[in-house]
Amino acid sequence: MPASPSTHKALSCPQCSVVMEALPLEGHYGQPVHTDLCARCNLIWLDELEAVNLSGLGWVTLLRRMRLAQQEPTGPQAAGLDCPRCGMQLKPIHNLTSMGRFGELECPRCRGGLAGFAQLLARRGLVRAMTRRDLDTLKEEKREPACLNCGAGLEREACARGLLDEDARCRYCASPLLVIDMPRFFTALLSRHAEAVEAEHLAWSCFGCGAAVEPTQGAACRECGHLVVVPSLIELQPLLDRAESLLRGTPGRGARPHGSRLHELRGDHRATALYRMFSWLRKRFFDAL
Repeated sequence: MPASPSTHKALSCPQCSVVMEALPLEGHYGQPVHTDLCARCNLIWLDELEAVNLSGLGWVTLLRRMRLAQQEPTGPQAAGLDCPRCGMQLKPIHNLTSMGRFGELECPRCRGGLAGFAQLLARRGLVRAMTRRDLDTLKEEKREPACLNCGAGLEREACARGLLDEDARCRYCASPLLVIDMPRFFTALLSRHAEAVEAEHLAWSCFGCGAAVEPTQGAACRECGHLVVVPSLIELQPLLDRAESLLRGTPGRGARPHGSRLHELRGDHRATALYRMFSWLRKRFFDAL
């Protein structure tokens, strides 16, 4: 369970030993979630399930702070780091995400995790690997590729060579080269009080034809087919501003009393297990025809 503001213990960064910045973020149902960030090393410490409990507004706040931290250069993540809570050596793990297996560090005792900025986004399935098509799109648009983890500009030709070797990494922080997966990213972001928020007036302007592209609907413009490529957090800022406005306009509600859902469904035959079983059997029967 996350600590309350008065009991949250200041943590030191496992890599540089500087006191990490405690970020009180909004979780679902307005519950506070405490995350610790080292702007010097671009590392984030998350207690167990913290990332899962973040609301869309919590993510907006965290992404803005991550972007500010990227203004200072950082190096690769060191090996053999210790848990900032209990001092036990962190264990490398490889979580299965939507883009494959992605590594981070986990404490076997506290179950908390230490992740770089790109690792955190990959852990939630919000990014995808950069491709040659992404590089060609950025070149056509006269935009430069950047590292999603540290924000550093990247040499286009070096990126292309790395992608051909399937080992494309930032030369500054050694992070894999990634871009934002727009549909997944904004589907996850537009959620507050455990409810989805309508993506009204939220659009990315297509660099090909100028048409408005709703970020939750696809990774390419429906009008001209031009690919949407977001290689850095700075390019997300205008959309984050509009998303924050939508999220803040969502009426808050507290956690529902235990058993309230069952009370509401009382007398509704569709809520019974027998009805669900017959519905499933009926669907299987007609699908087999």
